[in-house]
Amino acid sequence: MNKIRMLAAAVLAGASLTAAAQSGNEAVPTHWRFGFQFGTEQDHKNTEPVAQVSMGYDFDHTWSVEALANFSLLFMREGGLKADDREFNYAVGARALATLPLGERWRLVGGLGLVKFSEELGNGTGHDDSLDKMSPMVSLAAIYRLGRRWSLGAEVSSFTQAHSVNAGLRAELHF
Repeated sequence: MNKIRMLAAAVLAGASLTAAAQSGNEAVPTHWRFGFQFGTEQDHKNTEPVAQVSMGYDFDHTWSVEALANFSLLFMREGGLKADDREFNYAVGARALATLPLGERWRLVGGLGLVKFSEELGNGTGHDDSLDKMSPMVSLAAIYRLGRRWSLGAEVSSFTQAHSVNAGLRAELHF
């Protein structure tokens, strides 16, 4: 009899948690988010199309952390860079984010983090060298919250060691 009571209590607790998780109430916060972004990366006189994916966690309405990967969309390259020419390959890293609400749905998000980036460095011989470095990352984004699940916005960021400027349109799925 005791096992039946415990099983019934577990089923009721699971059902109530499931119902709360599926609730469409906008007052219930979503802590996790998946972001994707398409834009350009400019460094050393080159501009390339890039994509960025990220996974973030919101501690509260102000502070969050995010892991990200930014990669070049130029899958076919000319190759054989001239001496000291550079091409961006990818960057992976993490950042801390601070949010400033600008209204009910608008927010300004600033970030500071660290990334490992890779780029091709031309040596003038026709065979390019790969160069990997660590770099601080700074970012600023204006985000509009469409509803409980989606946000859209624009982001500008920089890998300061690479002297790069990245700009793109961003979408976020909150869950």
